[in-house]
Amino acid sequence: MTGHGYHLQTFGELRLIDAGGAVVACPERGLLILVYLAVSERKAASREKLAALIWPEREKAVAFNNLRSTLWRMRHLTTAGGPVLSATETEVALGPVTSDLADLEAPEGSEENFRKALSLWRETFIAFADLPPGRYADWVAEKRRDFTDRLRAALIDGEKRFADRAILRMASMHLLELEPADTAIIGLLERISRGPLLEVAPPRALSPPGAFSREMPVEVSAPDMVPVPRVALLPPAAFGSDPMLHAVSAAVIEDITIGLCALRSMSVVAPYTAERIRDATDKAAFLERHGVTYALDCHMSDRGLFTQLIFLPSDQIVWAERFPISPVGLIQQREQIAFHIARAVTHRVETGQAEHLDYLAHPEAYYAYLGGLRHLSGLGLPEVRRARRDFREALKHKQDLAPALSGMARTFVNEWLLTARADEELLSSAEQYAREAIESSDGLSAAHREVGVVKLYQGDLDESLASLDQAEQLSPHYADVLYSHADTLVHASRPAEALEKLKKALSLNPLAPDAYLWSAAGASYFLGQYEECIGFVQGMKDKTPADRIVAASWAMLGDRKKARQHRMRASKANPTFDVDKWLTVIPFKEQWQKDLYREGLKKAGF
Repeated sequence: MTGHGYHLQTFGELRLIDAGGAVVACPERGLLILVYLAVSERKAASREKLAALIWPEREKAVAFNNLRSTLWRMRHLTTAGGPVLSATETEVALGPVTSDLADLEAPEGSEENFRKALSLWRETFIAFADLPPGRYADWVAEKRRDFTDRLRAALIDGEKRFADRAILRMASMHLLELEPADTAIIGLLERISRGPLLEVAPPRALSPPGAFSREMPVEVSAPDMVPVPRVALLPPAAFGSDPMLHAVSAAVIEDITIGLCALRSMSVVAPYTAERIRDATDKAAFLERHGVTYALDCHMSDRGLFTQLIFLPSDQIVWAERFPISPVGLIQQREQIAFHIARAVTHRVETGQAEHLDYLAHPEAYYAYLGGLRHLSGLGLPEVRRARRDFREALKHKQDLAPALSGMARTFVNEWLLTARADEELLSSAEQYAREAIESSDGLSAAHREVGVVKLYQGDLDESLASLDQAEQLSPHYADVLYSHADTLVHASRPAEALEKLKKALSLNPLAPDAYLWSAAGASYFLGQYEECIGFVQGMKDKTPADRIVAASWAMLGDRKKARQHRMRASKANPTFDVDKWLTVIPFKEQWQKDLYREGLKKAGF
C-alpha cells in the first residue's frame, strides 16, 4: 500500500483496497479485468478481447453490453491521477493502481524479498474468485505456473546466500507439495536439513482404478498412473507450561515432513497448510477440499506425544503410538521419534495402496459415509436416522463398503437404545450389517466392535467381550473401540475396569462424542460415585439421553427435587418407559447392578 489511491490484492482473496485500508465495493468481473490489465505489459486491452475473456459463455453483443455495464459500475473509482479504469470506444486501460504482483514478479534479490514472495505465493494467485471458463481460467493457471517457476528459481539461487534456513525449508516443502518428484528441490532440502532424508525405494506406479474425474492436486506424467496419496501431518496444539516440550514436538513434525518429502509414494502437505486445517471438524469437507488421504494427528499431554495415522476416507486409525518426551536428551529423542514415525507412516501408506485406489474409484461412497459419521456424533433419533440415510447412500455407490455397513449396524443399535422398547428386530438388523462388514473386510475393527455391542444387548456377554477384545487388538488406540469395550465391562459387572478404559478413550479423543461420557456416567453410578456420574453427563452436548441415570443419581444423593426434574424430562422424551420391563432387557452379569439401578430409578419416581 503506497498511502494514496487504490491497491489491488490478487493473491488469496481478490479485492480492491482504498487508501484507508478498507475493501472497496467492486463487481467481481471488474476485479478480474483489473487483474488481467495489471499483469499485461501494456496495462491495456481491447474491448473485444476483454468481453470474450470475461464473458465467454455469452453471445458477443451480450458480452459487450456486460462489459459496458461493469465499466459504468466502476466509474466512481477515481484518484487524483485519474480513474482506475479508463475506456475508449475500442480499448480499456488500467489507471493509477498498485498491486501485490510486484512482490512476486521479482522474488530474487534479498532474503526479505523472497520471504514476501513466498508469503504471497502460498496464498495462491486469485484463489477464491469464480473464474470465467476457457481462456481466462487457462491464463490464470499459466500465471500460477509462472509464479511457481519464479519462486523455484529464486529458491535455488538463494540457497547459498540466505541465512534463514527455515525459510528455505518451508519453501522447499511447499514446492514439493505441488511436485513431489522435483529432484533438484529434494536435493536442496537434503543439503539445508540436518542430515540425509529417508532412503527411498524406486518409485512404483499405482494401477488405475478406472474412471475417475475428480481433479487431484498432484499431476502425473504417465497415463497408467494415478495420483499418489496425500499426507497431512497435523502439528500438536500448545500444551502445558513447558514451552520447550511443545517446541520439540512441533519440530519433530517438521522433521518428519522434511523426510517424507523425499518419497515418491506419497505427496506431503506443507506445514503451513497443515496448520490451517488442523482444527477442521468436517472430515468430508477436509478430504474434498485438500485432497488429503492420510492425516497424522498429534496430541501433547503429560504422558508425551501421541500420534495416530488416520485413513480419512473411512475415518479409520491405521497406526498409533505414544512417545515419551522429557527435558533430558531432547535432541536425541527428537531424531529417534521423527525417524520412527516417518518409517511407520511410510510403511502404512505404501501398504495401503489398495484402500487408496478403492477411494479413488468410489469417492462419492466415502463422502456419503463421512457425512453419516458426522450425524452419528449426536445421540438423538433424528441424527441416527440422518446417519442411516447417508450410509445407505454410500452403499448405493459401493454395496460392499465395509465402513458404511458397520455404520448401518451402529444406527440400529443406537435406535434400540434410544427407544428403550426392546425391539429385537433392530438388534437383528444391526448384527446382519455388522456380519456383512466383517465378511467384506475382516480387519475392520469397527465391524467387530458392532458385533460386540449387539451381543452385549442380546445378553451374550462372553461373545461380546470376545468380539470387542478382537476389535481392540486390531486397533489398540481406536477410541471408539475402547469406549465400546468399556461399556460392555460395565454390564459385565466390572465398572472400575470400564472407567479406566473410558479415561484412556477420552485421552485419545478429547473432543469425544456424548456416548463416551454417557458410558462413563454409567460406570461411575455403579461404583457409587453419583456426583461423578452427574459430572460426566454435564459434559455432554445433548444431555437428554442420560436424564434417567441423572435422575437416579440425584435420588441416591437424596435430592428428590432434582431427581423429579430429570424424571419428568425423561418421561417427556419417552412416556412409555417401564423400569421393570427395561431391566429385564438390559443385560447385567450380576444381580446387584440391576438392584442398584432399580433402587435409584424407583427413588426418582419412575
